[in-house]
Amino acid sequence: MAVDSVSSQKTIQDIINASSAKTSDRNTGELGKDDFLNLLVTQLRYQDPLKPVDDKEFIGQMAQFSSLEQMQNMNNSLSQSQGFALIGKHIQATIKDKSTSELKAVEGDVTSVKVESGKIYVMAGGEQIPIEAITNVTENSKTTAASDISKYTGLIGYNVNGVAYDSSNYNVVSVGGVVKAIQRGVYEDYAVMDAVSVNVSGVVTDKPSTDPNFVNNYLNDNVGKTVSIDVKDAKTAQAVPVTGTLKSFTVGEDGKITAVLDDLRVPVESIATITKT
Repeated sequence: MAVDSVSSQKTIQDIINASSAKTSDRNTGELGKDDFLNLLVTQLRYQDPLKPVDDKEFIGQMAQFSSLEQMQNMNNSLSQSQGFALIGKHIQATIKDKSTSELKAVEGDVTSVKVESGKIYVMAGGEQIPIEAITNVTENSKTTAASDISKYTGLIGYNVNGVAYDSSNYNVVSVGGVVKAIQRGVYEDYAVMDAVSVNVSGVVTDKPSTDPNFVNNYLNDNVGKTVSIDVKDAKTAQAVPVTGTLKSFTVGEDGKITAVLDDLRVPVESIATITKT
């Protein structure tokens, strides 16, 4: 009868199976330190009295448990640091819908971080999201360019040289003018310049053109208005599209067109020289 009672107790394999089942419910994919400790205790409880666990083996198992605990504590600390670093960021994640148990995509700006039962959650898009469910992190569009633009106001009224660039092909054109304002953008801050002299290589319209006659007619019809034109760097021959207010333009004997633009923007980070006007 006693033998039957002992045999009805859980074996190590039973503990492993039960732990695996719990692991599946947690969706962690690995045994935790509590599971490891349960296995160790079960092994001691059901060891053969005639062949007890060797001292060295037991010490080795305890060392493994201690190492596992330290690693998990380090992982928890790292996860907490990662979680708090996400505050203010825009995230995308895939989580299980509580009502349908189906996976759904959520996104939003992280407003807070919560630690519950050793797990790290962030609050975004009205959802409590496990940090491991996050699939993408980007800057918050409302705060990305929320840099302190007042630090650039000292540029206003100065003549500066910077670059205009084309993000589609990485072409850059050097431009210079007088800074009249600092403007905040989504991804970068801009210096808004007046009296910028540029070499015109074409116009950007519904039907882009580099034909000199078409360009001349377009510019002539849009003096004092906002125009989109391709400007060319005299040294590198690279061309980029820019937008500004056309103040004036001239056509040289060689047919080259030079225009003067106001309200042309360049990234403040691109400014290389600053001189008094």
